[in-house]
Amino acid sequence: MTMITFLLCCFIEPPQSVPATPLVPMKSPTAAPETTEATSTFPNSWFYTRGGQRYADNVAMEGKPLPKLSLENWRGEPVDVNNNQGKVMVIDFWATWCGPCRRALPKNVELAKKYKDQPFVLIGIHDARRGKERIEQVVGPLKADYPMAVDVLDSESKSGRSAQACRLKYWPTYLVVDHKGIVRACGLQPSRVEDVVKRLLKEIPQESPPEAKPTSDPS
Repeated sequence: MTMITFLLCCFIEPPQSVPATPLVPMKSPTAAPETTEATSTFPNSWFYTRGGQRYADNVAMEGKPLPKLSLENWRGEPVDVNNNQGKVMVIDFWATWCGPCRRALPKNVELAKKYKDQPFVLIGIHDARRGKERIEQVVGPLKADYPMAVDVLDSESKSGRSAQACRLKYWPTYLVVDHKGIVRACGLQPSRVEDVVKRLLKEIPQESPPEAKPTSDPS
C-alpha cells in the first residue's frame, strides 16, 4: 500500500481513484497519546485512530479557534464561513472522487434537515485540486440543502488553503466547532458527528424569557 493510499483511506476503504499528489506535503502522520481533558471531551473511539491512538494533527486542531478558511462557491466567488459564532458548525472536507465521502453524504443531508431549526449549520468543503466539476452530479440526486463550498487552491503547494489550515490528512475529515468558534472535535467518524452536535447544542446558553410586567390595577 502506498503512503498516498494510506492517507486517503485512513482506517476506511480507499476511494475508487487516488489523486496523483497528496493532500498536504507528505509526511507520515504521527499518532498522539490519549487526548487531554483540555482539548477533548469525547471518547477516542468516536474518532479515526491508528493502534488505538488519534492522529496528532487532528488533536492539534482542537481547543483552538477555527482558522480563517479560504473558500469559494462553484462560480469562484468568495465564501465566508467564519461568521457563524453562536451556532454549532459541522465542516465536512470531502471530494467527489472519494468513495467514503460520497457514502457519508446522505448522513449529512439527514443531519442538516434534522437540525435546521436549531442554532446549527453544516458546510461541505470540496477538495480544491480535482473533482469539483462533478459536485452537482453527485449531490443533486440527494437534494442536499446545506451549503457547499470549494477550497481555494494554493498556487505554490498545489493543495487547498483551508485543507492546509486544518491540517488534513485524509478524506473525509469532519470538524465540529462550538458556538464560541472553538474547534471541539476533528477527525470524527461520520457516524459520531451527531453525538458531538447534540452535546454542543446543549452548551449554548438559553435565552431567558422576558419578565412579565405587572398589570396596572384598573381601580
